[in-house]
Parts: sequence; C-alpha cells; structure tokens
Amino acid sequence: MPDGDHPTPAPDPGTYMAADTPEGRPRLGKVTAWDGELVHLQQPGGGTAWTAAPAALRRPTDDERALIRVLTTPVPAAATQARRTYPEPPVVLPEHPVPPAVPTPGCATCELAAVWERSSLLRHDYSRAADFRVEMRNHPHTEPKSRPPEDRLPPGRAPESP
Repeated sequence: MPDGDHPTPAPDPGTYMAADTPEGRPRLGKVTAWDGELVHLQQPGGGTAWTAAPAALRRPTDDERALIRVLTTPVPAAATQARRTYPEPPVVLPEHPVPPAVPTPGCATCELAAVWERSSLLRHDYSRAADFRVEMRNHPHTEPKSRPPEDRLPPGRAPESP
C-alpha cells in the first residue's frame, strides 16, 4: 500500500489535541473516542463534545498546553470561599430603621405627610415612608427665598397692569 493510502492514525484516548479554525483560534479537546472515521473530543475542563477528522488534528503548542492545564486544574473548595473575619461584633439593626418624623405644628402639609408616613410604616413600605419624611423636611415653612417680579421693581415704579 503506498504511503498516501494509509489512513491517518487516530490519537490515543485521553490525549489533548488542537484543531485550527478559520477564525484563527485553535479548538482544544481531549480525545474521548474514535469511531474509525472521526475522532470524538471534549473541551478541556468539560463542556460540549465535538468531532474532527484525524487529519485535521495536531498536537497542542506549549501555550495551548499551558491553557489546557489552567482549564483542567481543579480549584480547591477552600479557595472559593472567602475567609470570614469579624473584627467587631455584628451590627443589630432596629425594627424601624428611622423613627417617624415629627410634623411642624400647624402645618397641614406636614400633618398629612405624617399620617401617610405612619400608614406606610404599618404596611412595612419603608421606601414610601421615607418619601413622606422627605416631603415633610423639604417643603417650605418660612418665607420663600425668591420674590415675585413686582417686588423687585426699583423704588417709586409701579407694577404694570396686565
């Protein structure tokens, strides 16, 4: 039989092989079986199985072997768990994170917001309760900082009528 008629020998099961792809990145795999025509391979570290003709496979380069070692090295369980240290005792949060706000006496907006805040706290809707607390804090209780335009007219000049 001439040399060109010999079928390409299949690699031994358990060996790692590489196949060049059109994208330029080689595909790496561990030989799992050979059915006479195709070699069956599995990605290093597990994953999708694939097949290739024996002629399309080659031995991996040094860099590819290093990548195979990284992908197949098991990670110890202790390395995946973060070490827990407690330099201080754990913080115990109160049932209600913030005490209810106190409305400004005589302010109808504050009193209404306080009622809604208490109702939200009873339903454990702390986000909505915080919104009403912010409303009580932010609405004005004093004279506004800006004045209407007619208050800014020069002395002696009367506002124009519409």
